[in-house]
Amino acid sequence: MTETLSVGRSELRKDAWAKVTGAARYVADIPLPGLMHAAILRSPHHHARILHVDTREALAMEGVAAVLTAEDVPGERIYGAILPDRPVLAW
Repeated sequence: MTETLSVGRSELRKDAWAKVTGAARYVADIPLPGLMHAAILRSPHHHARILHVDTREALAMEGVAAVLTAEDVPGERIYGAILPDRPVLAW
């Protein structure tokens, strides 16, 4: 019978020390030139009616490349796996 070396024993992962110390590099850690980040602004008011969205102040901020609203969504603005009942963005 062949004896296994690791069954029933804890094994130290080869990348464990790098992950624990923060030295491990992940794909998200690789800097890419021209990379942009996105932020989502959610309403603090549940079920509120959106009467107007003024994006001028956000667009004037340094480093802002674009501000997207429901008006920027082409085609159908709702989706759903079984029943399309979820808005892509509120309008």
